[in-house]
Amino acid sequence: MRKIVLMVLIFAGLIANLPAGNPTSVPLSNPVYEFLERMETLGFVKDVFNGIKPFDRAEVAAYLQEIAERRSQLTAIDRRRLDDFLLDFRWEINRAQRNPLVPEGQNWYSILASWNNFKKDFRRFFQQNFPEEENHVFLWERGNDNFYFDYEQGADIQAHTDGMTRSASWQTYKFRGVLNENFGYHFEVSLQGLRGNNSAYIQEHPILKGGWTGLSDDEVRYSDFTGGELAFHSRYFDFRFAQQEITWGYGESGQLILSNNTPPYPYLSVSKNWGWFKFIALHGKLQSFWADTLDDGYKVFPDKWLAAHRLEMSLWHKVTIGLNECFIYGNRYADWAYLLPFNFYRAVQHKLRDRDNATIAIDAEYLVRPGFKVYGTVFLDEFRRSKIGTNWFGNKQAFLFGFWWVDPFRLANLSLRFEYTAIMPWVYTHKYLINAYVSDQRSLGHWAGPNSELYYLHVQKDWHARLRSGLKLQQYKHGDNYPNENIGGDILKGRSVLLGSQTEPRETRKFLEGILTTRQTAQFYATYEIFNDFYLKGAFTIGRLKIEERESAYQEYFVGLALKY
Repeated sequence: MRKIVLMVLIFAGLIANLPAGNPTSVPLSNPVYEFLERMETLGFVKDVFNGIKPFDRAEVAAYLQEIAERRSQLTAIDRRRLDDFLLDFRWEINRAQRNPLVPEGQNWYSILASWNNFKKDFRRFFQQNFPEEENHVFLWERGNDNFYFDYEQGADIQAHTDGMTRSASWQTYKFRGVLNENFGYHFEVSLQGLRGNNSAYIQEHPILKGGWTGLSDDEVRYSDFTGGELAFHSRYFDFRFAQQEITWGYGESGQLILSNNTPPYPYLSVSKNWGWFKFIALHGKLQSFWADTLDDGYKVFPDKWLAAHRLEMSLWHKVTIGLNECFIYGNRYADWAYLLPFNFYRAVQHKLRDRDNATIAIDAEYLVRPGFKVYGTVFLDEFRRSKIGTNWFGNKQAFLFGFWWVDPFRLANLSLRFEYTAIMPWVYTHKYLINAYVSDQRSLGHWAGPNSELYYLHVQKDWHARLRSGLKLQQYKHGDNYPNENIGGDILKGRSVLLGSQTEPRETRKFLEGILTTRQTAQFYATYEIFNDFYLKGAFTIGRLKIEERESAYQEYFVGLALKY
């Protein structure tokens, strides 16, 4: 009984006298992230830690309020977007401001509550009001508590000049809320259906991310996903139990450290933002491979874990540096030594007899002047100081460097981004397959994988707050393994794996050696927000694919619709 009373007192002490906030995470798909990065690059907000995502809603609200203080200096398009986002985060900014749809004397509203509500909301939706808060099927707000139910419907169709076609539709049901300001939650359920005339082309659709799919009797490929978050904010740390997309590090074309290339995996995290630096540690459960089958047909998937922590520091509001450790281990239960947030994982790994995949990374961002920044990441999977600069096989490093130029030559709402990525052979691999830097067979880091190079150029123009277009140019090169020699081109095959007639592992590595694939693409795209949170998207891609001496050209067409309500 005394222990229970003590725990209650400790919990009460943690939540007492806390600043108002909402610890619920903002999904990575929310356009507010790009807006905040643009505002920081232009100098209208300071210390936005873009190297750790997602942000929570309280953080985003604070950034938006800081930007609002300099509203008069923004372009007309940026002012309209800011006003929209201020309404989307209305509750976090000002509890006294009510949603205009909620009747007086009532603290909830739903389009489904009555026929009159449906007609009124239907007319509102087609009026293109501006600014306007995001849509909700149901909302309830009372004091420091709230609850929202949202719905998303999407559909797209793609056609390839090789004769391949695919179409997809999905429905997502989202629920989120806050209890007593400092305990937030959200969860979602998503259902997807896909059709097409080529199963491999269907499986590559971005909404699947290589995850589980089934096939119905009428030849519809279907999939589903559920995830969410429990988040608790205290005066000392923020705690999270979540299954959602996360990214660590910089890059628009991909991230080297942790990316959203894999299906979301569950994790526990503890974090703290001190204003000029931010710390986060997480421990995640990854999806491993099918390792065995028992006599009764039961499939065995061994345990696999991710232990990671990151310290991100802002120096003089211009330079941001991130220090990272990410370790993969498996074939055993969660190791308590990796659960301590501030442990030095490399020393832990030594004590645990060097069985795990140890990686470290450093990334940095420098705001050269208002409107221009440079950034980069160095990912060290393995290295030896005496071998640096040689072609030793253990020089397993990856590099990403880029710049973003916002409003160049005073051309408002135009941006130019360039990135270069180089991933050396055998990066992300490990001598034990269980420790490969993957979840569900997909890279936890950059999608390109080992022995790859990527050039990326992105020009984007906002013509209106609702209309955007752009051009993306990309050249991707990848050296795959030879049939009879492992040269470090497969993320699932460590150096010790011998192929074909190979009798011993390679002692050296050569960047982009192997069966070379080169893909060059130019994509023109446009996005138009027809009505509030109702988007029409289109893209046209011209590509050239070369594998060894075989070369082909292709075109791809894409049209999609997405409604968020």
